[in-house]
Order: sequence, then C-alpha cells, then structure tokens
Amino acid sequence: MDDRQRKKVRENRLRRWAKRLGLQFHKSRARQWSIDDHGRYRLVDGDVIVAGEKFDLDLDDVEEWLAEYEARLREGGDDE
Repeated sequence: MDDRQRKKVRENRLRRWAKRLGLQFHKSRARQWSIDDHGRYRLVDGDVIVAGEKFDLDLDDVEEWLAEYEARLREGGDDE
C-alpha cells in the first residue's frame, strides 16, 4: 500500500469516527491554498464548524480533536 492509499484509509476511518460522534468530516476541495482555505480538513456539527474553520486541520489534528471530544462525551460534558 502506498502513502496515498494509507492517507485515504486514514481519512475514511476518521470520517466514520466523526459520524459515530454525530459530526461531519469535511475535506477541502480547494486546489490551491488561500487565506480562507488551507486545503485540509474541518469538523462540523450540523451547521456549526466545531474545528478547523479555515480547513486548517491535518489528519493528526482531526484524530486528536475527535479523541478529546469523545472523552468529553463519555464524561458527560459535551461543551468545549
């Protein structure tokens, strides 16, 4: 498996994890970076962007954010 395939597998795993937590995992469609779009990922809850407003999360950031969010949900506090 090459790096591109590994990245896609990881994206899909994180997308499923976000969905289980009631979130949407968005990947930027931009083909070049701009001030308002860093070309990576963000997480959305309904119509509210909860992380990565400017698509400025990488996969490590998404994974860390989801782990922390899931831990907060398990503790009973879902506020940031």
